[in-house]
Amino acid sequence: MSNPFSGVVLLVEDEPLVRLVTADILIEADFRVIEAASADEALTVMNAGVEVDVLLSDVEMPPGVNGYALARQVHELWPGTEILITSGREWPQAGDLPPGAAFLAKPCPSDTLVSYVQSAVERAQAARVARAEADFAEGTVVPFPIAI
Repeated sequence: MSNPFSGVVLLVEDEPLVRLVTADILIEADFRVIEAASADEALTVMNAGVEVDVLLSDVEMPPGVNGYALARQVHELWPGTEILITSGREWPQAGDLPPGAAFLAKPCPSDTLVSYVQSAVERAQAARVARAEADFAEGTVVPFPIAI
């Protein structure tokens, strides 16, 4: 049986209405969406071991960790997670985004958002498969025996 979802997106947005609309767009495109209202909530999800393909985060959040700092932390601790950062007020400066992260200006057309997320999911999943194949080839992963 195949997974009906095309990927897992951790959506981090402190504005409830923006989060709701964005989540609806992504769910309609068959992504599994986990919502977080802050960087702390997002890190709780990541620390719980949820396999997230894409972190989609706003820059501006409640006092504490902003979207750029969250992106750098996720990049460092979970390098297999693709990162998309959004903002309608602030453009990234040199060094704000970790390597490989992309920036989307708000408002972003729905089809553009879905396209960026789909590309990021595909990169994350391809990298996960490559890592698993490398681990298997090195003998660090032993296949589970199949009962006949």
